[in-house]
Amino acid sequence: MSQDTIFGSPSSTSSVNDPITSVVDFIKAVEAAKNDPFSGNEGTEVFYRGHADESWDLKPSIVRSNEGVKKEHSLFRDMVARVPRNFSECKSALDYLVHMQHYGLPTRLLDVTTNPLVALYFACQPAGDTTVPGIVAAAFDAANAVAFDAAIYVDIDSEGNPDIYNNADVEYLLSSVGIVSGVLTASNTERKEDPIADRMLSCIVDPLEREFPDLADKIREGVAAGKRAAVEAGPKDGLVYLFSVPEDRVKHYDSDTVSVLANIAKCNDMEIDLDEDLATKVIEEGDMHMKRKDPDLAIFNNKDGIQILLHQIREEKSYFQPLIDPFDLCRTFLVKAKHGNPRIVNQAGAFFLFGLKLLSPFGGEGKCLTKGSGEAVPSVPDKWVKKKLIIPEGKKMRILEELAQMGITESYLFPEMDKYAKELKKKYEL
Repeated sequence: MSQDTIFGSPSSTSSVNDPITSVVDFIKAVEAAKNDPFSGNEGTEVFYRGHADESWDLKPSIVRSNEGVKKEHSLFRDMVARVPRNFSECKSALDYLVHMQHYGLPTRLLDVTTNPLVALYFACQPAGDTTVPGIVAAAFDAANAVAFDAAIYVDIDSEGNPDIYNNADVEYLLSSVGIVSGVLTASNTERKEDPIADRMLSCIVDPLEREFPDLADKIREGVAAGKRAAVEAGPKDGLVYLFSVPEDRVKHYDSDTVSVLANIAKCNDMEIDLDEDLATKVIEEGDMHMKRKDPDLAIFNNKDGIQILLHQIREEKSYFQPLIDPFDLCRTFLVKAKHGNPRIVNQAGAFFLFGLKLLSPFGGEGKCLTKGSGEAVPSVPDKWVKKKLIIPEGKKMRILEELAQMGITESYLFPEMDKYAKELKKKYEL
């Protein structure tokens, strides 16, 4: 399981319990959710995912940027071409994707677990880079954005004279006050008003405002930007999702449906035109399947984009028939992958696998299937999210200590030697 820092709005349809303050609280809340006779869990399987920041959205890392899905096929091939021996045990596109996910490459997979304590561990992690270098970088970027506007602003004065100040000097000045402001704000762990820090900042900023009166407003903006960046980089409440996934949407690693969706990663940003009748079927009957004798199935599988996808699938399943269901291409599935490495074993890992998105190109008539970008990707259905458990940021450290007593530690979940070395250094205070 990994932490995908994708921001958005978490599902609003599921219930949220009172904040979790201990492992005991968490276990009780999970058991209550699983045993709720009105939860609609019958005919489903339960999975979990932990977010260090409750505002993060349930989307795969490949859609962090609009360019991600467009370059997905290049990422896939470049990674394999660079270190082919690392993928020598991979037999399918899913195997490749799981291995790439293991090494941090963006994929269309989203990690989940069958162990609620693993999800709780991830929910208790810091939400971002709260180190001094991280705060400095965030404050610099925020103040530098102000500096960019300021540089444009002072290029020409009110009388039309250019270059009041050198633009590089303006950038250096405002970025510097932003960094100082951010670090002083971050030094106050509660991120509240701090008279001492404000006084220290005034000793630096006031002389600058007197020296550069035309930039006084921008200097104050740079200070404010640095403060905001430090606050936003501060501790965040965590969140554990409890998913109740219908059994027919849970697949194993060797499923033909999984082969279809996983091999999308090897194709370029294809578009598959749908006639109006077929598009209507997919939209209005989203949970249906196309029957083998349906003439639209043969027409759909003869399209150029689908033929490319079929070629990729047959590289791992030579027997695969041209029977790709357009309904499946628009869905999200829960996949039980092979436990091929110790990390997946210890994390009790599984994955959401995301398909394509049905769109109206350019807002006009007709429909197409596309890899999509940004918001235009399939999502985890709201009705699968049965419970959201909030982990207050002030309780994270205590809960991590309790989990450590149960063996749920970084070196257990990430059983590489460097993680265990890090844990030993902490244990012996080195």
